Amino acid sequence: MPTNVSPEFDKQRQIYEDTEDLEQRIIELQKLLALAPNHKGAERMIADYRKKLAKLKAELEKRREQERARRSGASDEGVIRKEGAGQVCLVGVTNCGKSALINAVTNADLTVADYPFATAIPTPAMLTYEDINIQLVELPGLFEGSYDSGMGRQSLSVARNTDLIAIVIDLSQDIDFQMRVILGELDRARIRLNKEKSAVRVERTGMGGLMIYGIQNFQGTKEEVIEFLKSRRINNIIVRFQKPATFEQLMDALDASVAYVRAMIIATKGDAPGSRERFEELVQKYGDRFDIVPVSALRGENLNEMKRAIFEHLDILRVYTRAPGGKVADKPIVLPEGSVVEDAAAKVHKELFVKRFRAAVIYRESDKIKRRQVGLNYPLRDGDVLQLMHT
Repeated sequence: MPTNVSPEFDKQRQIYEDTEDLEQRIIELQKLLALAPNHKGAERMIADYRKKLAKLKAELEKRREQERARRSGASDEGVIRKEGAGQVCLVGVTNCGKSALINAVTNADLTVADYPFATAIPTPAMLTYEDINIQLVELPGLFEGSYDSGMGRQSLSVARNTDLIAIVIDLSQDIDFQMRVILGELDRARIRLNKEKSAVRVERTGMGGLMIYGIQNFQGTKEEVIEFLKSRRINNIIVRFQKPATFEQLMDALDASVAYVRAMIIATKGDAPGSRERFEELVQKYGDRFDIVPVSALRGENLNEMKRAIFEHLDILRVYTRAPGGKVADKPIVLPEGSVVEDAAAKVHKELFVKRFRAAVIYRESDKIKRRQVGLNYPLRDGDVLQLMHT
């Protein structure tokens, strides 16, 4: 052990050695590594601590897998059929203003009460944004330990499969407490918010051993990856670190139950005393990870901006069809962002407009060229007017 470590390192090492809880022990060891001295004499010590960290994380993952196996079958509870152009789950602690917010932007009449858990089951309502409908689903309030309760598992199973999670934060309450509870329970349910799924790609193989590529993108060493894989009895696999990745992202890539969901924050009760200061605190602490929209359901403030933000986070686009010599359709075709003409043609009539496709004309008011003839692979934009022609 090098003698020239800082007093902070010695103090943190004692905290780590005295910690018994597995999850907290991992946290304390990560803090210890962050304080480790950066010189040659400390390399062996750091390597030993990293090996210990890999073993602790492997043990934690094993416990989680056993817990998921024990709860097998619960993931199908409370599934709500998706309707409209997209589904958005409103997630927050109890009495954070979810019901009042939904009532303010839809025709729903949800119960708004001062007592906790007035919403007992996931409850859908329909939001109209311009010319499309978006399904909002209010989930019962989360609490510490939601993942261990039947009501919590039902809510989290809906959140796993939604198109967008809107975290609802009450600006009249403590910001840190709300975010800690919400993010903690979502994380326990294996829901990853605004995370890059493609950072780590894994491919199970029947032979060939452990093949690891792109290790320069990993926040660790190749030896740590190999030791972790062996600790899980994985002997044949291809691991590709395609983008900068953490150890947690490696574990997620190996876990088929992990769900990756887009997320934003809606800050409610912007009319409450102290709300401005709490909003600034929220932006300072979480603005680099989430887009945050402040609203007041009571005063009807910023609700249109919230609707627009929800639409943009759904990553969808609207295309309006037009028959030759006819009018533009009132209702659009809703497609995922990145769609091309062929995707729209398949929705209209695959047999007629894809297999017998001749040409398409796009009318786009935002372009210098308002009208252009295009092929099946031409990318679409929100608001395009599309005229399809077949042989």
